[in-house]
Amino acid sequence: MTLFEGRTSGEARLQEIVDACRHRLRDDPGDTAAVLRLADALAASGDPREAVGVLNRAGPRLQKAGKLLEAIAVYKKVMELDPKAEVTSSFLAHIELKKILEEAGKSAAQAAPAASEAGQPPSAGVAERRRKSEKVHALRREIPLLKDIPPFLFELVLEKINLRTLAQGETLFAEGDEGSSLSFVAAGELVVSAKGDGGVPVLLGLLGPGDVAGEISFLSGVPRTATVAARTRADLLELDRNALTPLVKKHRHVADALSRLYAERVLDGVLARSRLFGQLPRSDRDALARRLKPVAAKPGEVLIREGAGDSGVYLVRRGAVRVTVRKGARDVALALLTPHEFFGDLATVRSRPRTASVTAVTDTELLLMSGSDLLALLSQRPELKALLEEIQLERFGRNAEKLAAADPTR
Repeated sequence: MTLFEGRTSGEARLQEIVDACRHRLRDDPGDTAAVLRLADALAASGDPREAVGVLNRAGPRLQKAGKLLEAIAVYKKVMELDPKAEVTSSFLAHIELKKILEEAGKSAAQAAPAASEAGQPPSAGVAERRRKSEKVHALRREIPLLKDIPPFLFELVLEKINLRTLAQGETLFAEGDEGSSLSFVAAGELVVSAKGDGGVPVLLGLLGPGDVAGEISFLSGVPRTATVAARTRADLLELDRNALTPLVKKHRHVADALSRLYAERVLDGVLARSRLFGQLPRSDRDALARRLKPVAAKPGEVLIREGAGDSGVYLVRRGAVRVTVRKGARDVALALLTPHEFFGDLATVRSRPRTASVTAVTDTELLLMSGSDLLALLSQRPELKALLEEIQLERFGRNAEKLAAADPTR
Protein backbone atom coordinates (compact mmCIF):
# COMPACT_ATOMS: atom_id res chain seq x y z
CA MET A 1 0.00 0.00 0.00
CA THR A 2 1.42 3.38 -0.95
CA LEU A 3 1.93 6.11 1.58
CA PHE A 4 -0.68 8.39 0.07
CA GLU A 5 -3.37 5.76 -0.51
CA GLY A 6 -6.76 6.91 0.70
CA ARG A 7 -5.72 10.55 0.73
CA THR A 8 -5.71 11.45 -2.98
CA SER A 9 -8.62 12.93 -4.93
CA GLY A 10 -7.58 13.03 -8.56
CA GLU A 11 -4.75 14.59 -10.48
CA ALA A 12 -4.94 17.92 -8.67
CA ARG A 13 -4.37 16.21 -5.34
CA LEU A 14 -1.44 14.22 -6.73
CA GLN A 15 0.14 17.43 -7.99
CA GLU A 16 -0.29 19.00 -4.55
CA ILE A 17 1.55 16.04 -3.03
CA VAL A 18 4.35 16.27 -5.59
CA ASP A 19 4.79 20.01 -5.01
CA ALA A 20 4.71 19.63 -1.21
CA CYS A 21 7.28 16.81 -1.24
CA ARG A 22 9.62 18.69 -3.56
CA HIS A 23 9.38 21.71 -1.26
CA ARG A 24 10.25 19.57 1.77
CA LEU A 25 13.20 18.01 -0.04
CA ARG A 26 14.59 21.43 -0.93
CA ASP A 27 14.64 22.22 2.79
CA ASP A 28 15.83 18.76 3.84
CA PRO A 29 17.26 16.50 1.10
CA GLY A 30 17.55 13.68 3.63
CA ASP A 31 13.81 13.55 4.37
CA THR A 32 13.19 9.92 3.45
CA ALA A 33 9.45 10.15 4.07
CA ALA A 34 9.19 12.90 1.46
CA VAL A 35 11.30 10.89 -1.01
CA LEU A 36 9.08 7.83 -0.75
CA ARG A 37 5.85 9.79 -0.88
CA LEU A 38 7.08 11.80 -3.89
CA ALA A 39 7.98 8.57 -5.69
CA ASP A 40 4.53 7.11 -5.02
CA ALA A 41 2.82 10.29 -6.21
CA LEU A 42 4.89 10.48 -9.40
CA ALA A 43 4.25 6.82 -10.18
CA ALA A 44 0.51 7.23 -9.57
CA SER A 45 0.40 10.27 -11.84
CA GLY A 46 1.91 8.30 -14.74
CA ASP A 47 5.59 9.25 -14.43
CA PRO A 48 7.28 6.09 -13.06
CA ARG A 49 10.68 6.84 -14.65
CA GLU A 50 10.90 10.16 -12.80
CA ALA A 51 9.80 8.37 -9.61
CA VAL A 52 12.59 5.84 -9.98
CA GLY A 53 15.05 8.65 -10.76
CA VAL A 54 14.14 10.41 -7.50
CA LEU A 55 14.71 7.19 -5.56
CA ASN A 56 17.99 6.37 -7.28
CA ARG A 57 19.37 9.80 -6.45
CA ALA A 58 18.28 9.58 -2.82
CA GLY A 59 19.49 6.03 -2.09
CA PRO A 60 23.26 6.59 -2.44
CA ARG A 61 22.98 9.88 -0.52
CA LEU A 62 21.32 8.13 2.42
CA GLN A 63 23.79 5.26 2.25
CA LYS A 64 26.73 7.66 2.31
CA ALA A 65 25.22 9.39 5.37
CA GLY A 66 25.09 6.06 7.18
CA LYS A 67 21.29 5.89 7.16
CA LEU A 68 21.15 2.27 6.07
CA LEU A 69 17.58 1.52 7.12
CA GLU A 70 16.34 4.50 5.13
CA ALA A 71 18.51 3.49 2.17
CA ILE A 72 17.07 -0.04 2.28
CA ALA A 73 13.54 1.40 2.21
CA VAL A 74 14.41 3.52 -0.83
CA TYR A 75 16.12 0.67 -2.69
CA LYS A 76 13.17 -1.64 -2.01
CA LYS A 77 10.87 0.97 -3.47
CA VAL A 78 13.09 1.05 -6.59
CA MET A 79 12.70 -2.71 -6.96
CA GLU A 80 8.93 -2.35 -6.51
CA LEU A 81 8.59 0.32 -9.21
CA ASP A 82 11.31 -0.98 -11.55
CA PRO A 83 11.75 -4.72 -10.90
CA LYS A 84 13.45 -5.36 -14.25
CA ALA A 85 15.89 -2.43 -13.85
CA GLU A 86 14.68 -0.83 -17.07
CA VAL A 87 16.06 2.49 -15.82
CA THR A 88 19.85 2.11 -15.99
CA SER A 89 20.54 3.50 -12.52
CA SER A 90 18.11 0.98 -11.01
CA PHE A 91 20.58 -1.80 -11.67
CA LEU A 92 22.99 -0.16 -9.23
CA ALA A 93 20.22 0.20 -6.70
CA HIS A 94 19.52 -3.53 -6.89
CA ILE A 95 23.21 -4.27 -6.36
CA GLU A 96 23.53 -1.86 -3.43
CA LEU A 97 20.48 -3.32 -1.72
CA LYS A 98 21.87 -6.81 -2.04
CA LYS A 99 25.25 -5.59 -0.71
CA ILE A 100 23.69 -3.88 2.32
CA LEU A 101 21.62 -6.95 3.21
CA GLU A 102 24.64 -9.25 2.82
CA GLU A 103 26.73 -6.99 5.07
CA ALA A 104 23.97 -6.99 7.66
CA GLY A 105 23.90 -10.79 7.54
CA LYS A 106 27.67 -11.01 8.00
CA SER A 107 27.53 -8.61 10.97
CA ALA A 108 24.90 -10.73 12.63
CA ALA A 109 26.93 -13.86 12.03
CA GLN A 110 30.06 -12.24 13.49
CA ALA A 111 28.14 -11.04 16.53
CA ALA A 112 26.83 -14.53 17.32
CA PRO A 113 30.19 -16.07 18.42
CA ALA A 114 30.90 -13.03 20.60
CA ALA A 115 27.56 -13.41 22.29
CA SER A 116 28.25 -17.10 22.81
CA GLU A 117 31.60 -16.34 24.44
CA ALA A 118 29.83 -13.94 26.78
CA GLY A 119 27.61 -16.79 27.96
CA GLN A 120 24.60 -15.88 25.83
CA PRO A 121 22.96 -18.18 23.25
CA PRO A 122 24.19 -17.20 19.76
CA SER A 123 20.65 -16.63 18.50
CA ALA A 124 19.33 -14.74 21.55
CA GLY A 125 19.42 -11.31 19.89
CA VAL A 126 17.86 -12.55 16.67
CA ALA A 127 15.15 -14.49 18.53
CA GLU A 128 14.35 -11.50 20.74
CA ARG A 129 13.97 -9.18 17.77
CA ARG A 130 11.80 -11.71 15.97
CA ARG A 131 9.57 -12.10 19.04
CA LYS A 132 9.27 -8.32 19.37
CA SER A 133 8.50 -7.91 15.68
CA GLU A 134 5.76 -10.54 15.82
CA LYS A 135 4.10 -8.89 18.83
CA VAL A 136 4.29 -5.39 17.33
CA HIS A 137 2.92 -6.46 13.95
CA ALA A 138 0.12 -8.38 15.68
CA LEU A 139 -0.95 -5.14 17.41
CA ARG A 140 -0.69 -2.81 14.44
CA ARG A 141 -4.26 -3.40 13.27
CA GLU A 142 -5.65 -2.67 16.74
CA ILE A 143 -3.85 0.56 17.65
CA PRO A 144 -4.32 3.64 15.41
CA LEU A 145 -0.92 4.99 16.42
CA LEU A 146 0.93 1.94 15.12
CA LYS A 147 -1.40 1.38 12.18
CA ASP A 148 -0.89 4.91 10.86
CA ILE A 149 2.90 4.82 10.81
CA PRO A 150 4.20 4.22 7.24
CA PRO A 151 5.98 0.87 6.74
CA PHE A 152 9.54 2.14 6.44
CA LEU A 153 9.13 4.44 9.46
CA PHE A 154 7.56 1.59 11.36
CA GLU A 155 10.75 -0.43 11.03
CA LEU A 156 12.71 2.47 12.50
CA VAL A 157 10.28 2.71 15.41
CA LEU A 158 10.52 -1.04 15.93
CA GLU A 159 14.22 -0.65 16.70
CA LYS A 160 13.32 1.72 19.56
CA ILE A 161 10.57 -0.43 21.08
CA ASN A 162 11.53 -2.52 24.12
CA LEU A 163 9.85 -5.69 25.31
CA ARG A 164 8.94 -5.81 28.99
CA THR A 165 7.17 -8.45 31.07
CA LEU A 166 5.37 -7.71 34.34
CA ALA A 167 4.60 -10.38 36.92
CA GLN A 168 1.12 -10.47 38.45
CA GLY A 169 0.83 -7.59 40.94
CA GLU A 170 3.96 -5.79 39.68
CA THR A 171 3.64 -2.03 39.18
CA LEU A 172 4.44 -0.50 35.81
CA PHE A 173 4.51 3.02 37.29
CA ALA A 174 2.92 4.85 40.23
CA GLU A 175 0.93 8.06 40.32
CA GLY A 176 3.34 10.99 40.65
CA ASP A 177 6.34 9.18 39.13
CA GLU A 178 8.38 10.91 36.44
CA GLY A 179 8.25 9.17 33.09
CA SER A 180 8.31 9.66 29.34
CA SER A 181 7.45 6.20 28.00
CA LEU A 182 4.35 4.83 26.36
CA SER A 183 3.41 1.14 26.76
CA PHE A 184 1.29 -1.02 24.47
CA VAL A 185 -0.26 -4.08 26.08
CA ALA A 186 0.66 -7.14 24.01
CA ALA A 187 -0.72 -9.78 26.36
CA GLY A 188 -2.30 -9.91 29.82
CA GLU A 189 -4.23 -7.28 31.72
CA LEU A 190 -3.34 -4.09 33.60
CA VAL A 191 -5.38 -2.26 36.22
CA VAL A 192 -5.38 1.56 36.30
CA SER A 193 -6.18 3.49 39.49
CA ALA A 194 -5.68 6.95 41.00
CA LYS A 195 -6.45 8.81 44.20
CA GLY A 196 -9.90 10.39 44.26
CA ASP A 197 -11.02 13.54 46.06
CA GLY A 198 -11.17 11.70 49.39
CA GLY A 199 -7.69 10.23 49.00
CA VAL A 200 -9.09 6.75 48.37
CA PRO A 201 -7.86 4.94 45.22
CA VAL A 202 -10.40 5.01 42.40
CA LEU A 203 -10.46 2.32 39.72
CA LEU A 204 -10.17 4.04 36.35
CA GLY A 205 -10.28 0.93 34.22
CA LEU A 206 -8.65 -2.23 32.92
CA LEU A 207 -6.26 -2.40 29.96
CA GLY A 208 -5.92 -5.42 27.69
CA PRO A 209 -4.14 -6.33 24.44
CA GLY A 210 -4.04 -3.35 22.10
CA ASP A 211 -4.60 -0.78 24.85
CA VAL A 212 -2.14 1.99 25.73
CA ALA A 213 -0.74 3.13 29.09
CA GLY A 214 1.32 6.19 29.96
CA GLU A 215 0.29 8.36 27.00
CA ILE A 216 -0.38 11.46 29.11
CA SER A 217 3.16 11.70 30.50
CA PHE A 218 4.52 10.59 27.14
CA LEU A 219 2.83 13.51 25.39
CA SER A 220 2.96 16.29 27.95
CA GLY A 221 5.96 15.50 30.16
CA VAL A 222 3.89 15.78 33.35
CA PRO A 223 4.33 13.19 36.15
CA ARG A 224 2.27 10.01 35.93
CA THR A 225 -1.39 10.78 36.56
CA ALA A 226 -2.36 7.25 37.65
CA THR A 227 -0.94 4.01 38.99
CA VAL A 228 -0.77 1.07 36.57
CA ALA A 229 -0.14 -2.48 37.80
CA ALA A 230 -0.37 -5.95 36.30
CA ARG A 231 -3.64 -7.73 37.12
CA THR A 232 -2.20 -10.81 35.41
CA ARG A 233 1.18 -11.56 33.92
CA ALA A 234 1.55 -9.04 31.11
CA ASP A 235 3.78 -8.49 28.08
CA LEU A 236 4.33 -4.85 27.14
CA LEU A 237 5.95 -2.96 24.28
CA GLU A 238 7.54 0.24 25.56
CA LEU A 239 8.36 3.29 23.44
CA ASP A 240 10.14 6.36 24.78
CA ARG A 241 9.07 9.86 23.74
CA ASN A 242 12.48 10.65 22.23
CA ALA A 243 12.10 7.80 19.74
CA LEU A 244 8.80 9.07 18.35
CA THR A 245 9.34 12.84 18.50
CA PRO A 246 10.85 13.09 14.98
CA LEU A 247 7.88 11.17 13.53
CA VAL A 248 5.36 13.34 15.34
CA LYS A 249 7.01 16.45 13.91
CA LYS A 250 7.00 15.14 10.34
CA HIS A 251 3.73 13.22 10.21
CA ARG A 252 0.59 14.98 11.33
CA HIS A 253 -1.50 11.81 11.32
CA VAL A 254 0.77 10.31 13.99
CA ALA A 255 0.43 13.46 16.11
CA ASP A 256 -3.35 13.40 15.60
CA ALA A 257 -3.59 9.79 16.76
CA LEU A 258 -1.61 10.61 19.90
CA SER A 259 -3.74 13.69 20.56
CA ARG A 260 -6.93 11.65 20.33
CA LEU A 261 -5.61 9.14 22.84
CA TYR A 262 -4.56 11.97 25.13
CA ALA A 263 -7.88 13.80 24.98
CA GLU A 264 -10.01 10.71 25.51
CA ARG A 265 -7.95 9.34 28.41
CA VAL A 266 -7.47 12.67 30.18
CA LEU A 267 -11.11 13.68 29.96
CA ASP A 268 -12.35 10.37 31.27
CA GLY A 269 -9.68 10.37 33.99
CA VAL A 270 -10.72 13.80 35.27
CA LEU A 271 -14.38 12.82 35.39
CA ALA A 272 -13.76 9.37 36.88
CA ARG A 273 -11.66 10.79 39.72
CA SER A 274 -14.12 13.55 40.58
CA ARG A 275 -16.12 13.00 43.74
CA LEU A 276 -19.23 14.13 41.88
CA PHE A 277 -18.88 12.97 38.28
CA GLY A 278 -17.06 9.76 39.20
CA GLN A 279 -20.47 8.40 40.25
CA LEU A 280 -21.55 8.27 36.61
CA PRO A 281 -21.27 5.06 34.56
CA ARG A 282 -18.47 5.03 31.99
CA SER A 283 -20.89 5.48 29.08
CA ASP A 284 -22.38 8.60 30.70
CA ARG A 285 -18.91 9.99 31.42
CA ASP A 286 -17.96 9.49 27.78
CA ALA A 287 -21.07 11.34 26.63
CA LEU A 288 -20.41 14.16 29.09
CA ALA A 289 -16.73 14.41 28.13
CA ARG A 290 -17.68 15.18 24.54
CA ARG A 291 -19.59 18.27 25.72
CA LEU A 292 -16.76 19.74 27.80
CA LYS A 293 -14.90 22.76 26.46
CA PRO A 294 -11.14 23.02 27.14
CA VAL A 295 -9.97 26.29 28.71
CA ALA A 296 -6.34 27.33 29.29
CA ALA A 297 -5.22 29.95 31.82
CA LYS A 298 -1.91 31.58 32.72
CA PRO A 299 -0.78 32.31 36.30
CA GLY A 300 -2.72 35.28 37.68
CA GLU A 301 -5.54 35.00 35.15
CA VAL A 302 -9.00 35.46 36.70
CA LEU A 303 -11.38 32.70 35.64
CA ILE A 304 -14.39 33.72 37.73
CA ARG A 305 -14.96 37.14 39.24
CA GLU A 306 -16.99 37.55 42.42
CA GLY A 307 -20.37 39.15 41.68
CA ALA A 308 -20.35 38.28 37.96
CA GLY A 309 -23.54 36.94 36.44
CA ASP A 310 -22.10 34.18 34.23
CA SER A 311 -22.66 30.46 34.79
CA GLY A 312 -20.91 27.17 34.14
CA VAL A 313 -18.84 24.66 36.07
CA TYR A 314 -15.07 24.23 35.69
CA LEU A 315 -13.10 21.04 36.32
CA VAL A 316 -9.36 21.36 36.88
CA ARG A 317 -7.51 19.14 34.42
CA ARG A 318 -3.97 20.36 35.11
CA GLY A 319 -2.44 23.00 37.38
CA ALA A 320 -4.05 24.77 40.35
CA VAL A 321 -6.48 27.63 41.05
CA ARG A 322 -7.13 29.72 44.17
CA VAL A 323 -10.63 30.59 45.40
CA THR A 324 -10.95 33.95 47.21
CA VAL A 325 -13.67 36.29 48.50
CA ARG A 326 -13.47 40.01 49.20
CA LYS A 327 -13.59 40.83 52.92
CA GLY A 328 -13.42 44.56 53.49
CA ALA A 329 -10.26 45.82 51.84
CA ARG A 330 -8.57 42.47 51.34
CA ASP A 331 -9.04 39.09 49.71
CA VAL A 332 -9.46 35.99 51.87
CA ALA A 333 -8.28 32.67 50.41
CA LEU A 334 -10.86 29.91 50.81
CA ALA A 335 -9.33 27.01 48.88
CA LEU A 336 -6.61 25.83 46.52
CA LEU A 337 -8.09 23.49 43.93
CA THR A 338 -6.01 20.94 42.02
CA PRO A 339 -6.71 18.35 39.27
CA HIS A 340 -10.17 16.75 39.12
CA GLU A 341 -11.72 19.24 41.59
CA PHE A 342 -14.49 21.55 40.35
CA PHE A 343 -15.86 25.03 41.03
CA GLY A 344 -18.58 27.39 39.85
CA ASP A 345 -21.42 24.99 40.65
CA LEU A 346 -23.14 27.03 43.39
CA ALA A 347 -23.93 30.08 41.27
CA THR A 348 -24.91 27.85 38.36
CA VAL A 349 -27.35 25.68 40.30
CA ARG A 350 -28.92 28.56 42.25
CA SER A 351 -28.97 31.05 39.34
CA ARG A 352 -27.22 33.74 41.36
CA PRO A 353 -24.09 35.88 40.90
CA ARG A 354 -20.70 34.31 41.51
CA THR A 355 -19.97 34.03 45.22
CA ALA A 356 -16.17 34.05 44.93
CA SER A 357 -13.31 34.83 42.57
CA VAL A 358 -11.13 32.05 41.12
CA THR A 359 -7.61 32.78 39.86
CA ALA A 360 -5.07 30.50 38.19
CA VAL A 361 -1.97 29.92 40.33
CA THR A 362 0.04 28.04 37.68
CA ASP A 363 -0.31 27.31 33.98
CA THR A 364 -3.69 25.63 34.16
CA GLU A 365 -5.93 23.56 31.91
CA LEU A 366 -9.63 23.34 32.72
CA LEU A 367 -12.76 21.78 31.32
CA LEU A 368 -15.87 23.95 31.17
CA MET A 369 -19.35 22.47 31.44
CA SER A 370 -22.18 24.82 30.49
CA GLY A 371 -24.78 25.68 33.10
CA SER A 372 -27.54 24.13 30.99
CA ASP A 373 -25.63 20.84 30.72
CA LEU A 374 -25.11 20.68 34.49
CA LEU A 375 -28.76 21.43 35.24
CA ALA A 376 -29.92 18.82 32.71
CA LEU A 377 -27.57 16.23 34.25
CA LEU A 378 -28.80 16.95 37.78
CA SER A 379 -32.43 16.68 36.70
CA GLN A 380 -31.74 13.28 35.14
CA ARG A 381 -29.65 12.05 38.08
CA PRO A 382 -31.32 12.92 41.42
CA GLU A 383 -28.59 11.04 43.32
CA LEU A 384 -26.00 13.38 41.78
CA LYS A 385 -28.01 16.42 42.86
CA ALA A 386 -28.13 15.12 46.45
CA LEU A 387 -24.36 14.49 46.42
CA LEU A 388 -23.67 17.98 45.05
CA GLU A 389 -25.77 19.54 47.82
CA GLU A 390 -23.76 17.53 50.36
CA ILE A 391 -20.46 18.77 48.86
CA GLN A 392 -21.71 22.37 48.82
CA LEU A 393 -22.75 22.12 52.47
CA GLU A 394 -19.30 20.86 53.45
CA ARG A 395 -17.69 23.75 51.55
CA PHE A 396 -20.00 26.24 53.23
CA GLY A 397 -18.88 25.03 56.67
CA ARG A 398 -15.18 25.25 55.79
CA ASN A 399 -15.55 28.66 54.19
CA ALA A 400 -17.50 30.02 57.18
CA GLU A 401 -14.66 28.98 59.50
CA LYS A 402 -12.02 30.68 57.33
CA LEU A 403 -14.03 33.88 57.00
CA ALA A 404 -14.61 33.97 60.74
CA ALA A 405 -10.89 33.52 61.39
CA ALA A 406 -10.12 36.36 58.97
CA ASP A 407 -12.56 38.77 60.69
CA PRO A 408 -10.41 41.37 62.55
CA THR A 409 -13.35 42.36 64.80
CA ARG A 410 -13.43 38.96 66.48
